Amino acid sequence: MTTPAHSTRTTNLEGAARAAIAGGAPLALLIALGMPGYAAFAMFAGFTAIFGATEPYRQRMVTTGIAGLLQAACMAAGIAVSMSGAPLWLQGTGLVVVLVVAVCTLSTLQTIPAQPIFPVFAFCVSALVPVRPADLPLVATIIVGSVVWAWLVAMSGAVIRLVLHPRAPHVFRPIAPHKHRSFAVLRTPALWETVGLNVVGALVAGAVAESVPALGHPYWAVVAVVSTLPAIRQRHTVRRASQRVIGTIGGTVVAVGILLLEPSAWWIVVIAVVGQFFAEIFVARHYAVTLLFLTPLALAVSWLSLPEAPELLALDRIAQTTLGAVVSVALLVVGRLIERRRGRALGATGAIRTV
Repeated sequence: MTTPAHSTRTTNLEGAARAAIAGGAPLALLIALGMPGYAAFAMFAGFTAIFGATEPYRQRMVTTGIAGLLQAACMAAGIAVSMSGAPLWLQGTGLVVVLVVAVCTLSTLQTIPAQPIFPVFAFCVSALVPVRPADLPLVATIIVGSVVWAWLVAMSGAVIRLVLHPRAPHVFRPIAPHKHRSFAVLRTPALWETVGLNVVGALVAGAVAESVPALGHPYWAVVAVVSTLPAIRQRHTVRRASQRVIGTIGGTVVAVGILLLEPSAWWIVVIAVVGQFFAEIFVARHYAVTLLFLTPLALAVSWLSLPEAPELLALDRIAQTTLGAVVSVALLVVGRLIERRRGRALGATGAIRTV
């Protein structure tokens, strides 16, 4: 008997549903308990379920577990910086450590996504959320509980497949081949060139953003750089940087329109779930469209933890993202000059083209 062809629609729907449930359930629980100020921690923990989405489940178990530990560690580091008064030098030092650890970890695991955007985002925002020593047990419980929940959601497909796959194999996404991982990647020049580009780009973008007195949220420029720079052996393109700016502008307009209506916390939960779901639907197809959904999610949940005027959020988001994209493109130009001089590609600007 011929097996029905796998539907391309279900390829994204399966992972999108898991991502939305992983982040949405802890967020809804916090709202129900009257603790919206901790929403950012639940959101960053929920990103755990994104990693390893197409891997065989035995390998996914490891990938998702390590990604969850990485997210939790970055939030813990950010909280430590916040409790110390968040001096600029400590934020910069912490950012460098997070970038080195995240790039090395994600490159070794060969994860998708491979860029350190989620660990960096988790660290930067956690460093700004005010946390008192008395709050630490509660915050730790939220982070650990949300990470464990996201891991369980990510692994839930194994049980569902066991029961339903024999009856309707065409409904499920294909599982990718087993990845052959090795710590040898940590000894390659390409990896450390990738680390260096991320560190230089993040520090330059952060320093410039911090020096502009009229703007806030300098970490958005940092996030824009690390999300635009390619992973090891991927191609750095102006196209991705421009899509980042275009998608962010569109997503910010949507987010501000929503926040000006002063939505209740429960509407923020709906926005987060819908945003995460459709971001996963489009992430493999078009980066700018992905950001139309991801930007309102990020701004709305951040607004729950750190309420601000939507108009100021919009100005900062667009300006800082543009700044980060400019820094990223500048690194591309410098990288091309270095490549021409030495006759071979840099680690992060190799032969594979990034969308």
